[in-house]
Amino acid sequence: MVVETDGMSSGVETKRRFRLSTPTIVGGGLWALSAKLVSQVAQLSAFIAAARILTPQEFGFFAFSSAVATFLVVFAEGGWAEFVMKSADGEGHLDQVTTISLVSGLLFTALGLGAAGILYEAFDKILEASLLALFSCLILPCAMTTVYDGALVHRGQLQSQAIIRITAEAAGLALIVFGLFMGWNVFALIAGRLAMQLVLLCGSIMAVGWVRPVGPTRMLTRELLGFSQHVVANRLIVFLRSYSGTLAVGGFLGLAEAGYYRAAERIVAALYELVGEPARMLAWIVLRRARDRENSEVGKDDAVRKAGNMLFPLLLAVATPVLLGLALVADDFVDLVLGEVWAPAATVVSILSIKQLLMVSGCMTEPLLSIQGNIRRMAPVGLANSLVIIGLVVALAPFGLLPLAYGQVLAGIVVLATLIWLQGRYGGLDWYGIARGSGFVPLAVAGMTCTMFALGLAIDLSTLQTWATLVLQAAAGATGYLLVLLLVRRFATGMFPVLVVVAPLTPTHDIAGR
Repeated sequence: MVVETDGMSSGVETKRRFRLSTPTIVGGGLWALSAKLVSQVAQLSAFIAAARILTPQEFGFFAFSSAVATFLVVFAEGGWAEFVMKSADGEGHLDQVTTISLVSGLLFTALGLGAAGILYEAFDKILEASLLALFSCLILPCAMTTVYDGALVHRGQLQSQAIIRITAEAAGLALIVFGLFMGWNVFALIAGRLAMQLVLLCGSIMAVGWVRPVGPTRMLTRELLGFSQHVVANRLIVFLRSYSGTLAVGGFLGLAEAGYYRAAERIVAALYELVGEPARMLAWIVLRRARDRENSEVGKDDAVRKAGNMLFPLLLAVATPVLLGLALVADDFVDLVLGEVWAPAATVVSILSIKQLLMVSGCMTEPLLSIQGNIRRMAPVGLANSLVIIGLVVALAPFGLLPLAYGQVLAGIVVLATLIWLQGRYGGLDWYGIARGSGFVPLAVAGMTCTMFALGLAIDLSTLQTWATLVLQAAAGATGYLLVLLLVRRFATGMFPVLVVVAPLTPTHDIAGR
């Protein structure tokens, strides 16, 4: 049974204060990581199944419609979830934010359907119009879901959020596979995404309670739209950056090379999101509570800085073995997941993994600057970084996949430098302290690399099946990495305090279901 929740009363409810310990935060992160893992497995499974059935032309139609719909979704989602998550009394205006999300969802759904109508009537593009019309049906559920999703994160209900996401991904994948085998072709992919989004929305409403829409005040509308314009600007930059590589490669080198490059990007992005998305959600929770603990502005800044100095080394400690490990085993991984026909993508995967590792700290920039009240500083820097990335794509794509990939590593170095400056100046982070506190990561990476090299000397991996080789390499690398971490924690704890499980990273909180 769905219980109606008044948005104003929910704000009072969240003022109950309990102590939040480190295990609670880590547990929430593990749930978020599990949900992201299921999401990536589901999306990869859908990609593999579709690649064996759909033609390149159908993929092209799908990509076109998906790009237009994604563009509209960016506007429809605004910064509603982030507005709820960043505020100490984030649910105090949940009813008004819900109303704004409904209006934006309906508006951009109408725009999508209108664009589909123009394609059909003016250009006689029946298939493209049909795909875009179906994609437009996603916009309203996406806009509504983001508000409830923000409420779940604000309450710290990461377990509930993860369970909902896992259920939604399973439902979407099931419908995609069913539709593909029933001959729905590209429409199966859209049907699966729509099913997933509807399950997300219904599950979030059940977890949070139905929020009755209330007309927003002029003051709240002005504040929300002012905040959201920066979030939307940042996401538009990411949107343009995400599609530039594939389009440039397709235009200069052909569809086959574009397929290799897109596959490599998708694999690296999947592994990155396993780390980045849980880290982003934890950053929202930890940094906001660190700020809310203090009364003075100086105390708030110091608390956020200390929390950030603890979170960023943890992010590097988790992301480095994942992305660097992918670079080391890319050949076997691509062969196992996509097959021999995709072998040219393996080297690109290795190179792009390094680029993504350089940019990994960017996943915490939005929460950090939002909490510090400097989110407006993010868009200009993001735009400059995107221009560098897109410029290198356009300049190097005509020379082949490898020059293009190496150019992205160069872009990653530029992005890292700007992130360090942005997070230090406007986020209050001490990057010198972060670098010093992360010194154990290179030691652990050396242990991982040496263990994998020793495995290759001890066993002729070429005689084994691909899956067996990959499992042995992953096990050896993980063993070497964790062994060094344990040794450092045992003998050099004073140098790297982040390795010590200390009590609470954040002060107090309302723990749902306590």
